[in-house]
Amino acid sequence: MAEAEGGFKVSDRRILTEEGELKEEAAKAHETQSHEAVHEQHATEASSPKEEPELSMDFKTLVFSFRMNALVQLGILANPVTNKAEKDLRAAKQSIDILEVLNDKTKGNLDAEEAQLLEASLYELKLSYLQASNQIKL
Repeated sequence: MAEAEGGFKVSDRRILTEEGELKEEAAKAHETQSHEAVHEQHATEASSPKEEPELSMDFKTLVFSFRMNALVQLGILANPVTNKAEKDLRAAKQSIDILEVLNDKTKGNLDAEEAQLLEASLYELKLSYLQASNQIKL
């Protein structure tokens, strides 16, 4: 590398030759970085805590999911994204209607616990919806 009169040192840091191929130093550095990245990834995977097992999806989980969505849409629970209570009565009505369809279509096919959960959720949500919609009309 050439040294100029002002004391500056110029280094060619290009990784390609004039022919467009990797210089030998660049190829070695790239190979070393690749190996280090693989080792680091394996070390991170080994040291990171195991993920918790997923919840099993069953009818109760489905009802609970729609119920929680409706409670957020009614403004009873805070929106987990914004951490604020926000009302969206149209979306809440849709969630309640979906649970009503599930209730109609599964009549006679649910065990006692599932049927009670669905009916209690519908009762609670319909009552909350009425209260929320009456507050807006006043």
